[in-house]
Amino acid sequence: MDNNVSEQAFDVADIHPAGSDIYRIILKPRSGFVPTYQAGQYLEIVLPNKQPCAFSIASAPLNQQEALELHIQKLPDSSNSALLFDLLHNGCVDVRMPSGNCFLPEPLPETPLVFVAAGTGFSQMKSMVEHCLNLKYSGEIYLYWGARTPADFYLPYLPVEWSARGIHYHPVISDADEDWCGRHGLLYDAILADKDQLLTGHIYLSGSPRMVYTTVDAIEKAGFNRQSMYSDVFDYAPRP
Repeated sequence: MDNNVSEQAFDVADIHPAGSDIYRIILKPRSGFVPTYQAGQYLEIVLPNKQPCAFSIASAPLNQQEALELHIQKLPDSSNSALLFDLLHNGCVDVRMPSGNCFLPEPLPETPLVFVAAGTGFSQMKSMVEHCLNLKYSGEIYLYWGARTPADFYLPYLPVEWSARGIHYHPVISDADEDWCGRHGLLYDAILADKDQLLTGHIYLSGSPRMVYTTVDAIEKAGFNRQSMYSDVFDYAPRP
């Protein structure tokens, strides 16, 4: 275990459905305060079989923080998912944190910040966006959130609220029908369409390895700087 990672018990303060199979989980540490972490990092919940389950921390870091938010998808065909939700409903989990190298630096860069998420990858971006808002970041912030259908945006009101505070929010649907008036296609299509505004930005990506690497390859080919792209996928699913 990393010397900076601690393990401690958290009480499950709330489990609230946020979508058809997505749950918004609130955890409170029994020790009083949440261990220090950076916006964009993740934690691991240790199952009874000792398997760790990693989840991005959806809440922004605060001083003397008393709770954490997670967005967890319940997977009907996964035995570990069943174990996890049994544990959550029992009211207490053992948590290891913090982990992850994909987080916002201090101080924040002056170039645009571009957050790209698919599905529950939104949780990692939520932490970083809200951290920027808490710090009153003066630069441009862009959020691209991809989903298969409009119903898969499980907290649809939240990024709309952010847009009222200056965030450039772009929901992107891959399986659009005639009722969808917004952007459709793959996430990198939307990024390439906005290339002129984003080219000098720091780009943070969260989603499946396939989604992340497909996006990275497409935008790098179009002239984006690979050294300005960040994702946990680069660590846990590195290319050969």
